[in-house]
Amino acid sequence: MNKSRRMPLSSAVIVNRDECLEIIDQMRVTIPQQIAEARRVQDEREEILALAGEEAQRLMQRAGEDAQQILNERGLLEEAQKRSEAIIEESRRQAEETMRGADNYAITVLGQLEDQLIALQTTIRNGLEILQQDVRATRPPVDVSTEAFDPAAHSGSSGETEPDS
Repeated sequence: MNKSRRMPLSSAVIVNRDECLEIIDQMRVTIPQQIAEARRVQDEREEILALAGEEAQRLMQRAGEDAQQILNERGLLEEAQKRSEAIIEESRRQAEETMRGADNYAITVLGQLEDQLIALQTTIRNGLEILQQDVRATRPPVDVSTEAFDPAAHSGSSGETEPDS
């Protein structure tokens, strides 16, 4: 559009139709790719969260097993309790840290995707404006007022009867 010629005495510009159509075709290809990327990121986030949950479950199970082993081997209830709590707390901390990391990653990627989609939306709007300006500049306006078209007059249900032949 910056390279397009301006129409005298107006803010309209003449744009190359083929270039506009090429831009629109590119957008038709790019937008589905961006949507697929967003879905991939969402799936990846869910997979990371599922893995974090599984890891937390394994750590909690291991903590329980370790606690039981301490009780069986040493018979020291207090030591087993402390060790079990420490392992469980560490498991929770690691699980929370993993989930935070997954969330931060998803936020970053989705933010980048949002920026790309905003840029695409701007390109689409600009393309539409160019096409609309081209249509307005090359075709006379069509009167679509209600006075120009009376549905009753065209449907045959105006209440008037036609003479029999």
